[in-house]
Formats: sequence, structure tokens, C-alpha cells
Amino acid sequence: MKRSGADMLARPRPEAPRAPTIVPVLCILALGLALPLVLTSGFHIRLAMLVWIYAILCMGFNLLYGYSGQISLGQPAFYAIGAYAFGMLQVMLGWSPVLAFLGSLALVAVLSLLIGLPLLRLRTHYLAMATLAFMLIQNGVANRWIEFTGGQSGIAVPPLQWGGEPIGRTGIYYIVLALAAAVLLLHDLLIRSHLGRAMQAIRDDETAAQALGVRVTRYKLRVLVLSGVMAAVAGVCFGFTSLRVDPSLSEFHVLVSMLTIAVVGGLGTRFGPIVGAVIVVVLPQLLTQFGELETVVYGLFILLFLLFLPHGLAGVLERRDWFARRSSSPRMASRTRELEREPS
Repeated sequence: MKRSGADMLARPRPEAPRAPTIVPVLCILALGLALPLVLTSGFHIRLAMLVWIYAILCMGFNLLYGYSGQISLGQPAFYAIGAYAFGMLQVMLGWSPVLAFLGSLALVAVLSLLIGLPLLRLRTHYLAMATLAFMLIQNGVANRWIEFTGGQSGIAVPPLQWGGEPIGRTGIYYIVLALAAAVLLLHDLLIRSHLGRAMQAIRDDETAAQALGVRVTRYKLRVLVLSGVMAAVAGVCFGFTSLRVDPSLSEFHVLVSMLTIAVVGGLGTRFGPIVGAVIVVVLPQLLTQFGELETVVYGLFILLFLLFLPHGLAGVLERRDWFARRSSSPRMASRTRELEREPS
């Protein structure tokens, strides 16, 4: 049953101080800081970096689909473009890593804006198919424009340096962790902001939200740009951790991994992308003991997850207030029409 406009807009406003927002982020950051002290092998450090990279990628998708209801399958394209741009700006134009990072984000922001203007007129599966087509186009260009992208061989990304010396594996891990923490904090603040309440109103009932004065197209475009930029951050992280970028970044296995993380972690939850990334990245390594049956066991696990935890693991935890603030405050009733009163 669709909720009324008043119900949809009854979202708690961020309170001062923002401890409920900051504290879980700091706890996750502390856990991330301690990982290199426990994980001694290069393989495990690389696996931990991949968890954070996929978590960043899925935070953007979570904003776009989990909170605003816009099903875009083009996130891997922005992921790949961010990685390619980061490498090319350094190799071809001689930019520093910091400038290349900022340039990559700016490029993806502009590109997602240009793509969003026509595509966001579409809804549901039409939008999904259009953004999937964009991903296929990007992958085709990356494969066939050999002079520019290197084709299937890809391009090399210069290693990050400090004081003229390459940064070590642990240092690279902490850079990825810092970027993941920044994106997580931004993700958390956005969903508690006026933009976040508008996104959720659009997700719950776009027609009712528009009738209540929410500028639907404007908000959808903002979210698409933000999610694209987050995907670009993930792509940049992949670039300087793997030191090579190739068309596999926008292939179907990346899309499937992203969707699986979203479902397992929990769509529309604050920490679902991180929880899902840990499970989806680490689980296949634990299933190698099954040999040829590894894929079968993995598929059964995902199927059981969908059947018994349809809201994802983080969704279960948040419903029990492990992560979320208690929502029984009587002040919530007085906030019913805050979104209508706040400026767009």
C-alpha cells in the first residue's frame, strides 16, 4: 500500500550534535585502521582494499536506488571512466595524482549530468535498460579504441609516491580507507539531509512527492551526479591499487557483484554497502574448499539470503536499532511537513 504524502515526509531531521551519525563511522574507521595489524599477507591486504572499493561503489548505487528508487545499471561505467581518467591524466598530460583524482571526479560529474538530463525522464525498467546500454557503450569504447584506451590490455597507472619513493602496500590501504570513510560520511549525511528526505519521498511515491512541491527532476539529477562521483572515487582507488585499468571494470561481473552487495547488505540502509561488500568479497575465498562446487554453493547462499533476509543483513540490524537511532521519539510527529517548508 502506498503511503500518504504526510507519512512519506515524516523523516527525522539531523540533530546537533551529529554523534549518531559520526560514531558508527568512527567505529568502522577504527576497525579498518586495525586491519593491517592483523592481516599480514599481501593477498589479504589486497582483499581488504577490494572490500572498501566495492563499498564505495555500492554507496553510490545505494543512494540512487535504495534511497531514491532510480534503478541505474550504469554505475560500472562511471567506475571505469573514473579509473581510466585517473590513469590517462597522469600518463598523457603529466598531472599529479591529486589533480588527476579531482579531474576524474569532475569529468564523471559532468558526464553523469549530461547523461542524466535525457535519461531521467525514464522510469523503472526503461531507465535500467537505458543505463545498461550506456555501460555497454562505454565497455565497447574501452575495448575498441585501442590508441586511446589500450584495448583489452588497458593502460598502466603510475604508482603513488611520497618523497620520490613509491608508497607501500599498507600506505595504499590507508589511503583507500580514508577515501572510503569520507564517502561513507558523505553518504550518511546526505540521507539525513533535506536532499535525503526528498529522495525517499520520490522513492515512496514520485507522483505524490511532485504534488507536494518536491522538484523531482532536480533531485533525481543531483543524486545521479553524486552516485556517479562516488563510483568514480571507487574507480580511482582501483586504479592506484592495481596499477592497471582495463575494460573488465565495466563488464557484467562488476554489475552482478554490485547488485549482490546491495541485496545482501540491504538496500536503503546506512551501512548495507559495507556489510554486503565484506560478505560478497570475502565469502568466495572461504568457499574455495568446495572446489568445482564453489559457484553452486555461492549461488545457494545468495538464494537463501534472498529468501530469509530480504531486507539484507544491515536491514535486520537497523530494524533492531543496532545501527539506527531509536525512531520512537514523539518529536517525529511534529516533523511531518518539514520537507514542504524547507527551501528546494
